[in-house]
Amino acid sequence: MYHFILRAMVIKCILIDDEPFALNLLEDDLSMFPNVEVLAKFTSTLPVREYLRNHEVDLIFTDIQMPEILGTQFIRSLENIPLVIFTTAYHQYAVEGFELNVVDYLTKPIRKERLGVALDKVSARLELTKNSAQSPVSDYFTINVEYQKVKILVDDVSHVEGLKDYVKIHLVNRAQPLLTRMNLRGMAEVLSNFSFLRIHNSYIVNTSKISTIHSSKLFLGEVSLPIGKKYAEAIRKFNS
Repeated sequence: MYHFILRAMVIKCILIDDEPFALNLLEDDLSMFPNVEVLAKFTSTLPVREYLRNHEVDLIFTDIQMPEILGTQFIRSLENIPLVIFTTAYHQYAVEGFELNVVDYLTKPIRKERLGVALDKVSARLELTKNSAQSPVSDYFTINVEYQKVKILVDDVSHVEGLKDYVKIHLVNRAQPLLTRMNLRGMAEVLSNFSFLRIHNSYIVNTSKISTIHSSKLFLGEVSLPIGKKYAEAIRKFNS
């Protein structure tokens, strides 16, 4: 038995593959995820455009090598693109797939554990999009996460951690941090319009999440972070 943690939001998806057997197999695999709803299956991309114009679709699963058009070409041709997961027996399209900001690239035969990981990525992106849509313009910032621009609610951010050319954004309501390709200086510029404070060469914190400040460290709830010597004066002024 397989167990995956998926959020409560329902993922409405369509499946595209020129092989009916592959379509049915994927539909069967998806049936084990209670938050996934398969709206329709297609053995050709030709009717999909019309379907997308008339239905709300969160996610497209599509094969790549199909008779009338490559799946990558089809996705490029769409105006309003839902989230996309490529399903294929071939590895050579992976780079092009991620250039298209797809959520994931699954190679056939698709393992159920791997499918669960991909769906969790979809669920996370949909949740971020929903939260940002409900927020006033001034309460979020936009960054690239896994090849897609997402809006992050300022109030959801606990702190930011710098890792050379990458930054980890730690959220209060998410166990795993979001990873974006950026240095901490660039992240500080993104956050400059909000109430964040640089406390260390490696850390920026959301000041609204600070619970306690000591001489050499501060706490964000149960999270303890060091205070760098060159930032101590700025923190003292903030705390005065």
